[in-house]
Amino acid sequence: MPVSEHRPVASRSEGAVSRFRVFDLLCELRLQTNFVSRSLFLLWLLLMVLTPHSLRTEGPETLVLVLSLAVAVQAALILSLLSAAISGPVAFAVGVSVMAATWLIELSGVHTGLPFGHYHYTNVLRPQLASVPVQVPVAWLMMMPPSWAAAAAIASGNRKTPPARSRFNDLYVSLVSGFAFTAWDLFLDPQMVDWGFWQWQNPGFYFGIPLVNFAGWAVAAAAITFLSMRIVPFDRLPIESLAFVYTTTWLLETVGLGFYFDLPGPAAAGFLGMGIFAALAWRRLLGQPQ
Repeated sequence: MPVSEHRPVASRSEGAVSRFRVFDLLCELRLQTNFVSRSLFLLWLLLMVLTPHSLRTEGPETLVLVLSLAVAVQAALILSLLSAAISGPVAFAVGVSVMAATWLIELSGVHTGLPFGHYHYTNVLRPQLASVPVQVPVAWLMMMPPSWAAAAAIASGNRKTPPARSRFNDLYVSLVSGFAFTAWDLFLDPQMVDWGFWQWQNPGFYFGIPLVNFAGWAVAAAAITFLSMRIVPFDRLPIESLAFVYTTTWLLETVGLGFYFDLPGPAAAGFLGMGIFAALAWRRLLGQPQ
């Protein structure tokens, strides 16, 4: 029998394996979520959809309110997913420690310029604690665990194999997580500056944002990840559901900046930046060789 006659069989087999991987992934997502987390996810989506409307028709005060609610709901979603996977007390410890650490980092940034460069928050984003808006540490919390999930997936051999724990591998996961988190800021910083939420003393190369800001984000996020690995069992993270939140954020930011907020440059840059980490993570989660 000619070799070519075997190809359709192989193709059908590969297609069946791919469909099984997708089905298996959907099952994992269902198991990692419950009524509370699904409800929070839908509420978060609703608030994100309302954001452009509030900006155009209701003014800055309503925009800040809607954004603050969206940040709080997304953070609650993340804590809900973590609580179901690694226990409520550990999730609570993660929330408190991440917000405390990031508030201190932002406090240093505002008053000393380290590690992001010299900037200050305006009076638009309130309330503030020592010149740092309270929404900011919550925003770090809502995106740190999704970045952990992306990094853990990329570092793993496949979905069933969590990254081996060693100091070297912890450092590798932390660095990947830091860059995955910083990729989100390709969207965020130009958008927040455009809305007047904060201002840079010396505007920089990237749509008015100094490049040192991104170096500061990467170092700070990597350090927080490395320290968090001391209390968080990364082998028990709900990788699929957290990666889904990371990917949804990527898509929402791309559409929002590109089509509603008239920021096509940051939309394209963020699409590529976060998209790289989302694609690599899902390639691993789907069990495909990298």
